Amino acid sequence: MSILSRLVEFGALTPLSCHFARFIARQSGQAEDSLLVLTAALLSQSNQQGDVCLDLGRRAGMPLFEHAPVPAGTYSAIAETAAPALAQWQVALLQSHCVGNPGEVAPLILDGPRLYLQRYWSDEQTVYHAINARLQLVEDIDLARLQQGLARLYPQRATPARSGIHPQLDLLTPAAAEPDWQCVASALAVTRRFAVISGGPGTGKTTTVVKVLVLLLEQNPTLRLRLAAPTGKAAARMVESIRAARGRLNLAPDIAGLLPDEASTLHRLLGYQGSSARGGFRHNRLNPLQVDCLVIDEASMIDLTLMKALLDATPVDTRIILLGDRDQLASVDAGNVLGDITGHGRELTYRPAMAALLARLSGIEQHCLPQEAGGPAVADAIALLRTSHRFSADSAIGRLAALVNKGDDAAALELLLKEREVRTDNVGEVDSEVVLLQPTASEWNPLNRAVLDWAVLRYSVYLLCESVEEALQSFEATRILCASHEGPCGDTEINRLLAERLRARGLLEAGEDFHGKPVMITVNDYELGLFNGDIGLLWRDDDGVLQACFAQLDGQVRRLSARSLPEHVTAWALTVHKSQGSEFDQVMLVLPADINSPLLLRELLYTGITRARSRLLIHSAAEVFAVACRTPVHRSSGLAGLLGWR
Repeated sequence: MSILSRLVEFGALTPLSCHFARFIARQSGQAEDSLLVLTAALLSQSNQQGDVCLDLGRRAGMPLFEHAPVPAGTYSAIAETAAPALAQWQVALLQSHCVGNPGEVAPLILDGPRLYLQRYWSDEQTVYHAINARLQLVEDIDLARLQQGLARLYPQRATPARSGIHPQLDLLTPAAAEPDWQCVASALAVTRRFAVISGGPGTGKTTTVVKVLVLLLEQNPTLRLRLAAPTGKAAARMVESIRAARGRLNLAPDIAGLLPDEASTLHRLLGYQGSSARGGFRHNRLNPLQVDCLVIDEASMIDLTLMKALLDATPVDTRIILLGDRDQLASVDAGNVLGDITGHGRELTYRPAMAALLARLSGIEQHCLPQEAGGPAVADAIALLRTSHRFSADSAIGRLAALVNKGDDAAALELLLKEREVRTDNVGEVDSEVVLLQPTASEWNPLNRAVLDWAVLRYSVYLLCESVEEALQSFEATRILCASHEGPCGDTEINRLLAERLRARGLLEAGEDFHGKPVMITVNDYELGLFNGDIGLLWRDDDGVLQACFAQLDGQVRRLSARSLPEHVTAWALTVHKSQGSEFDQVMLVLPADINSPLLLRELLYTGITRARSRLLIHSAAEVFAVACRTPVHRSSGLAGLLGWR
């Protein structure tokens, strides 16, 4: 049996990766166990795990399938198959016509130490060139008008500096001040054709972008504006947030009336034709979008291929403003585009000329702005919002998120354990803002029953509501977030166990679909107007008919026949990925029990923590939490390097 077949048998290689490797074997005329074919299998597997390319430099001299879950002693050839030195590896690959140099046509492209599928190499180049072409300042800006607008919207542009982590130190430095980063972001976004506004929860990304749109409309009232997001739920929340921000700002009626009042998914914006014979998107380079300014929320969820399609369909003179949290989880599919653009957590500084312009426009002293000569040009297009208005300086959730983001597992654990560590099932009696809940010692069933007790207690509230309007509002206050779908700590199993518990208490009916069942849509259905990530409740009307009910932005409830729903899953527990863009009053974050799980990542931990507004419970062993805290996501790509990040 070949190495490929063995890897598939042991679950170390997907059938798709095996099929692709065998395609390369047929095209190249090489054996299945050749270096080229095994490298192709590894590349395909890496793509499915989120990498854009295979970094040969990081793999050189190491076993090709080092982390493959292969039973010890079963087939030693797998463990013994090691990659050669980098130069030798590159030479060996280029001997086949299946591997080409940049710009050539071949199934695989070798660009320096990185090996790509042709498609991903082309997508990465397109994204790079499209961003690079937009990095110049806009020339037709009325700077005097912009200065006046910024002064009106930001009357106080410097605030006392507060770390949010050591409030006692803040009190010792009352004279210190920091810029109003929202003002800086607004000045930056108005002056550029490509801008990124990044910030954690509560830092005011939506409020800032509303002010940006106001300033742009004051420059040109005929500006064609569009709002979009990767998912329907994110698009709906974007509209909701913009409406709320617009109401708070007391804008002039003529300008307020010009602000966009709806948002679409990126697929709808681009005219997705996946179900048609043509496939792909209706809007592309030959049929571009007719828009002057495009604002995209939750940009961390955008993968490389979708970003390529978006930039392809957007004229080079169109303004693009990306909103998102660069520290959140990357996209499900290949790429970490927002992370690549923003330097993967590197300190953001402006080149002196840009710092001078921002200081001039905002009225903030130039020395207060981070600056460095010789930085990458893309850094001048990035604004980082640093002050959270959701979490106060003494907020345990805010401090925990900051420590996790820094990778300081010791201090994060100290904070958790100081607040309260719960080993028994009395979690419902603990009123700490953050709680560490220990799993059981059982390898087969590590889920502490307190997770289910906690959830049953809280979800019982919405199930006892008389109206679906009250039930929807109550349900949105609480959520269980899991790292994965599968396993005893995955959302699939927890949803099953919760259904059993609630049914045993007489709160649920029998059957697959029942009154009170929470559902999350998993596909976009444009005819019904339901989108991936939308959450609602199955609820019986006055005649006993089971309907699917979804809260609308105007406060009304949309009711559909439960039988007409597109693909959906039960939603008491969700994956952290699916929760992006959402907030809940109380969150139970369930981490895998296996300390070697590849899902134990800093970005997943940070994203889960920051979904909670007022209370957070983390189901995890201390050592598992520590591993997640100090393990950042690493996705191989060349985009960050192309954009000048080193």
